[in-house]
Amino acid sequence: MTSLLMELSPVRKNKITLCDYDYQKDIENRLLMSQFTSTDLEVLEEILYSSLSTPIKKLAISLEIEEQKVVASLEKLSKTGLLSYDAETVFTDKDMRKYFEAQIQKFDEDFVPGMDFLQSLLRKVPIHILPTWYSIPRTSNNIFDSIIEKYLFTPQIYQRYILELTFPDPVLQGIIDDVYSSKDLEVSGAQLIEKYGLTKEQFEEHMLHLEFNFVCCLGYKKIDDQWHEKVTPFHEWKEYITFLKDSDVPSIPNEEKVQKKRPNDYSFVQDMAIILEKAKKQPLVMERTEEGYLIPQRKVLQSLLGSFSDLHFEASALEAYIHSLVAKIQLIKLAEVTDKKLTLNERAHEWLEMRLESRAMFLYRHPLNRPLTLGAAESICKEKPLREAEKSIARAINKGWVLFEDFFKGVSAPLSEEGYICLKRLGRTWKYALPEYSTDEKHFIKTVVFDWLFEAGIVQVGTIDEKDCFRVTSIGQSLFAR
Repeated sequence: MTSLLMELSPVRKNKITLCDYDYQKDIENRLLMSQFTSTDLEVLEEILYSSLSTPIKKLAISLEIEEQKVVASLEKLSKTGLLSYDAETVFTDKDMRKYFEAQIQKFDEDFVPGMDFLQSLLRKVPIHILPTWYSIPRTSNNIFDSIIEKYLFTPQIYQRYILELTFPDPVLQGIIDDVYSSKDLEVSGAQLIEKYGLTKEQFEEHMLHLEFNFVCCLGYKKIDDQWHEKVTPFHEWKEYITFLKDSDVPSIPNEEKVQKKRPNDYSFVQDMAIILEKAKKQPLVMERTEEGYLIPQRKVLQSLLGSFSDLHFEASALEAYIHSLVAKIQLIKLAEVTDKKLTLNERAHEWLEMRLESRAMFLYRHPLNRPLTLGAAESICKEKPLREAEKSIARAINKGWVLFEDFFKGVSAPLSEEGYICLKRLGRTWKYALPEYSTDEKHFIKTVVFDWLFEAGIVQVGTIDEKDCFRVTSIGQSLFAR
């Protein structure tokens, strides 16, 4: 994720022009807020929630602060245009009070720079300017909703927007790279100012550019008695990136302990070929087991077993596996069972002449092929959910052997229209809502990986300490690498 964000290509023309609104006043206020002490903040908060004219003595009593300290904070705050004062009374500007009511939230320990903050940020810009900045229809009923839909609605849309974004000033790109490559997706403003040799004014102007471009956001962190600036991605994107990091699939460290279901990447089609080669000499007599499995007659099966390499299954599992081979052979029309005999057709002879990889791809791409062990999850198995479940293994590429449970923690494949990750308002907050899977949906995903993709040689499967695990093969990596 980080590496992608660090490789921005100059495609999208940046249309944000700060001089379209009174950004200098905004910068002045930000400069002042960056110097706030705890006392300044307490005075500001009391003023915002008091009447438009408030006695200074009353402020001092309410805050339990000396009048001299209150006046010192009032002098600082008066430079913003928020208030004026005389020897006895503070007079608050109504419009500026609205501005600072939004800004003061940044100093709350629970503040997150999310979509609500973005909405308040956009309100500072004349509404007729926004369609020009963001290329949205001027007839839009809700400009904010249009912006979300165009730039932020899904992780894919937002990431593509970031990848196409370009800035004329390389310092802006440097700040983005620093933030997105930092351990906690957070960098102090002081650190960035020092690194790029910026004045405080230049830094605040850069942050306005990054905020209006939806890339990074300025917040505050209290250290001792002083508030210090910090730069992060917008909260919802930071949460999503954190989810991706936290759910990154760990490799199994002791791979030599993995008990593979079959020894080779293409073992399944090799095992299909063993049955077909036997049937090529003469039709195989078949029988149905008590469990309902269709397999070669016991005597015939015994003669076959020596041809399978490392076939270490218990009796019931062996019958289930042989049945799956026979079922696939019939499903893709390489042979058919008539009068309890498995008989090849011409297509089987052609298939046996193919290279292993081609046999596997023939099976995988055959229009009649489908997963056979879905049980209650059968209703989920339609083309789109199947392809989305397949693509989820991209997270396990180059990881070697991984536990299925570790892998599943980060799966976000949309198995229905409601399952797509998108930006939603959930109560008072916004979030890139992740899909939640039912038991049947989890079984479906596991079957796709451990049966469907295993059969095509796209993954190799096994167990370790009685836990299911798998490995994406070289052909799987070439098919599903992002």
